[in-house]
Amino acid sequence: MGVMVNYRVYLYNVMTQDVYAEIPFSSLTYRYVMDDAGSATVEIPIGVPKVGGQPLAPADIFPARTGLVIQRGEDLVWGGIVWTYRLNLTSRTITLSALGYQSYYRYRVTGAAGSRFKNTEQTDMIKGLISILRDGIKTDTSQLTGTNMVRTREWNPYEFKPLSDIFADLSDDITAIDPRTGKLGGGFFFYFEPYWITPGAKIGNRVINTPNRHPYDSGKSLQQGVNCEFPDISVDGTSLATTCFAVGATDGTKSLTPYARDENTPLLKRIPHLSVVLNETGIKQSSALQYKVRSALAFGANPVTLPTAETYPGLFSPLELKPGMRAGVTTDDGFLNLVNEDYAITETTVTVATDGNDRLALSFVQTALFKETENG
Repeated sequence: MGVMVNYRVYLYNVMTQDVYAEIPFSSLTYRYVMDDAGSATVEIPIGVPKVGGQPLAPADIFPARTGLVIQRGEDLVWGGIVWTYRLNLTSRTITLSALGYQSYYRYRVTGAAGSRFKNTEQTDMIKGLISILRDGIKTDTSQLTGTNMVRTREWNPYEFKPLSDIFADLSDDITAIDPRTGKLGGGFFFYFEPYWITPGAKIGNRVINTPNRHPYDSGKSLQQGVNCEFPDISVDGTSLATTCFAVGATDGTKSLTPYARDENTPLLKRIPHLSVVLNETGIKQSSALQYKVRSALAFGANPVTLPTAETYPGLFSPLELKPGMRAGVTTDDGFLNLVNEDYAITETTVTVATDGNDRLALSFVQTALFKETENG
């Protein structure tokens, strides 16, 4: 028997940040994805009342302006923007489809004159890109924590690189140098999240980050038949690479295109030649490209094992098992037989039943795939 959890769903105006409805729902699913926006789907009755009693109207769910926030118990666990909705005239319901706040930054891009950051701490780069925006969703960057990793990044005039791609690229890049130690490092996990400005009345959104790209301990262990089921495990060799090429971008002059290459000689003796090409349009230094190549070859040295787990109802808050966290995995599957193996969560999907019980569907990847980031 699961533990029933109280869920509440709010709609608000992302421009004014004012909450104007708490909406009842007949179904609710939300999802976190590593380095991506995540999503939520909520089914509500047509004509539910807003604050003040008036029924919800089309203007109240206008895409891009409508914010959607989910509260689990006392915690705001998901927030984002409604981009589409669908009416079902048979069941008299509306299905709202939202994406996390990061989705907004798919629609904000580097300027026509280009963008340049020279030897800039990586989180200051994100703060700078967000701070110059006007008429946006007012993302609070004050809780971004500096990692002491500096980078040089340039985007040419009229390149119009989406900011969401820049954020994801920075987070997954381990090619920075710590100026204090001279060691290679960099990368981090980042999360866009909602918060109460005024409880019950105003909602804001902010971006936070971890100090590095090391999966951090959730303190949880997932075990087949005890607190979850493992419905399937995939072994994926499509990312294997014996040879890697990385191509950067010029500075807009006639200078040579920066380029790097390397290969995994031991792997070449075991499997056929497999090449991977990285196109890094924001990098214009060959040394940084060389680190990218080494990282890709480390990632491509072994097949990726991808378990999926479905937790028993009501046992875990999704905040306890977020992408970027580590957890023990015991499958007892009779083939791979994983026993308390160390895995990193890449995706968390939460399905809420009508009685309030929630189940988490978790996707994992070996924590060892992040090992090259531990040199920083």
